[in-house]
Amino acid sequence: MTVHPTLIIIAASLVGSFCAPPQTCKMLKPRKIELTSPTFTGKWYLLRWATQYEPYRQEFGQVDNTFILISPVVQMNKTLIKGYMRIGNNCISEMEAYRLSNNGLEFTFEPRPYMVFRVLNTKIPNCLIIHTQERRQGKMYNTIALYGRNPNGLENGRKIFEDQILCVGMKKERIMVPAREKDECDPQSTEDAI
Repeated sequence: MTVHPTLIIIAASLVGSFCAPPQTCKMLKPRKIELTSPTFTGKWYLLRWATQYEPYRQEFGQVDNTFILISPVVQMNKTLIKGYMRIGNNCISEMEAYRLSNNGLEFTFEPRPYMVFRVLNTKIPNCLIIHTQERRQGKMYNTIALYGRNPNGLENGRKIFEDQILCVGMKKERIMVPAREKDECDPQSTEDAI
């Protein structure tokens, strides 16, 4: 299994779960990212996610207590994202490096140039909504994930997240909320995914 931090952001909508975006839908603009900003770096808990790409839903549907650590590599204009999750009784992690565009609005993952992600400008402290787009077999797939600084959720972030998934044509019924039934993974004793 390949783990993917933007990743675990992910769950897919089935073909029948696509819907037309509401006419009043307004997709948030991406937030300009400063790699070393404390509003971006550090630990973020995955609170909920939705995706149009079915293999992600199958692969990440059973994750428990998921979080990411974001660390900048300023001299290379990159950020390292290390995701931690519990699957069954195992803690697994994977680190990936993403390059920030020159305008500071989007990240690309060099091994997968067909994928880009943006942090949406929610203007809510302690909230990240990440919108990932991937082109596969000629089709564009959207994944949107809500992260918070603590695992207990953000009511105001949840509403914005739900509006954004509707804007890309997904139904609310496809939202996945990762379980928090097991202990959080200890980064010092976690297996790296291959």
